[in-house]
Parts: sequence; structure tokens; C-alpha cells
Amino acid sequence: MSVINDDYFHLLQTKIAELHGVAMQGVIKPEYYKVQNRTVLIFCLEVILEEHRKKYGHLTNPLKGKSALHHMLLRKYKWPLSEIRSLSLQDSLFLLQEELALESLPEPAQKVIQMFSAHRAKDCFDEVREDEWDPEFYLEVPAPRNW
Repeated sequence: MSVINDDYFHLLQTKIAELHGVAMQGVIKPEYYKVQNRTVLIFCLEVILEEHRKKYGHLTNPLKGKSALHHMLLRKYKWPLSEIRSLSLQDSLFLLQEELALESLPEPAQKVIQMFSAHRAKDCFDEVREDEWDPEFYLEVPAPRNW
């Protein structure tokens, strides 16, 4: 199942809001937009990693979890794997800045972000926390609805 769906975006949003103790309903506070912004960032990461897994993963090594991120960085920078594995999430995201740009995403992913009006969230949390991204969370992608 693809991570490019509104249910998955909503699950990410809920998880990040809970981590930061931010209510996503009722009175909208500045932190609401920070959650939206961070959700977009993590969603973009999930989308580019899914594309990377499709291209480079295979039966014997599907590049699950952090392996996809490490493989992507290894291909891009050709650094020693030990160095790549020691990077923080914030540093890894910084290194993938170009790939994480909204205009670099497939159109269906851009539409999911727009559906939540999350592309307008300009304010962001100062730091990226390691627990904001669960490398195995994509394995819980909900099945698409058949209306």
C-alpha cells in the first residue's frame, strides 16, 4: 500500500500532534501550524523513501525502515556507511533538502498535502525530534477505502 493517501497523512498528523501536546481541533493556536508543517516534512520523507524503495529495493533486501534512508544518502553522498548511520534525523533531512521540496513530489502526494491545507503552514518547530519519525510506521499504511 502506498503512503500517498489522506489516511496516512492524518495518522502522521495525529502522531506528531500527540508528541507535541497540540490539539488539532477547536481553537487554532500557532502550534497547530507547526504540527502541519512537521507533518508535511515527515510525509515528504515517507514519499521519497517509498519511491526509493520501489526503485532500489528488491525481494532479498526491500530497504525497510531506516535502510532506505541510509541507502538514499549513501547513493547521493558516497560517504562511509558508519558516518551515514550516525546522522541525526535533522541532519538527514537537511541533506535531502532538494528531494523534500513539495514541487519534487509526485502530484498525488502534493494533492494530499493541499487537501489538508498543510502547504500553507509556514511556521515550524525549531528542532526535529528523533521520535517524530518512526521508520517502521509506513508498514501500518491503511488500506484504501472502496466507496
